[in-house]
Amino acid sequence: MDLSGKTAIITGAASGIGAAVAETLAKAGASGICLADIDTPGAERVASRLGCPSLVVETNVSVSDSVKSMVDATVNRFGKVDILVNNAGVAPVVRWPDVTEENWRDVLDINLNGAFHCLLHVMEHMKSQRWGRVINISSVGAFKGSITAHPAYGVSKAGLIAMTKSAAKELAEFGILVNSVSPGTIDTPLTQNNFTPEEQAMFVEDSVLKRRGSPFEIADAVLFLASERSTYITGTTIHVNGGSLLV
Repeated sequence: MDLSGKTAIITGAASGIGAAVAETLAKAGASGICLADIDTPGAERVASRLGCPSLVVETNVSVSDSVKSMVDATVNRFGKVDILVNNAGVAPVVRWPDVTEENWRDVLDINLNGAFHCLLHVMEHMKSQRWGRVINISSVGAFKGSITAHPAYGVSKAGLIAMTKSAAKELAEFGILVNSVSPGTIDTPLTQNNFTPEEQAMFVEDSVLKRRGSPFEIADAVLFLASERSTYITGTTIHVNGGSLLV
């Protein structure tokens, strides 16, 4: 799965799944990677170990102008955008009694609208070169509903899947494939920092493999979808969840 000559944008690249995706694409020979994140020091640390040309851009994916500036910087540095990985997301723990219009919108603005902004701003670049790969990071929560996170979390991740299907239909004629990856419980800083040990144990129990996944197990699925090994796959979701939808 050789990505020689391909450039990529990865959002939420400062840690967890995003960092693992960046390292995996770099090892596959990517010629340039933009790490987009609000945590620029974290993204810089990831960039320092990639071993390929990289660019770190402080990006708030919920703000369209911020995303446009990031995409423009990527094109100016690398000349094109071949791969977009929409990974940036939040999963605050908010129960229904504490849901407000404001915190509902906050989750949707980052998880769903952020991916939309990125797709919107890379779309014309990919269309002009008649080649592109878009991979949206969804969640098992899209299929089971939010378990402990804000109710909007599952809604936002289900919206990503609907957007994946719609964009796949629209962009196929331009050689652009759009897919999603749906992780189960993954051992990331977000999981460790947002959820109690009891909640994390519940996630593990939810998987028939009885363990959390590694961010690199998600990154391998992203690499497959970004590569020439997946040329007849678009509009679909790859489930990487240890069998959590079986129980």
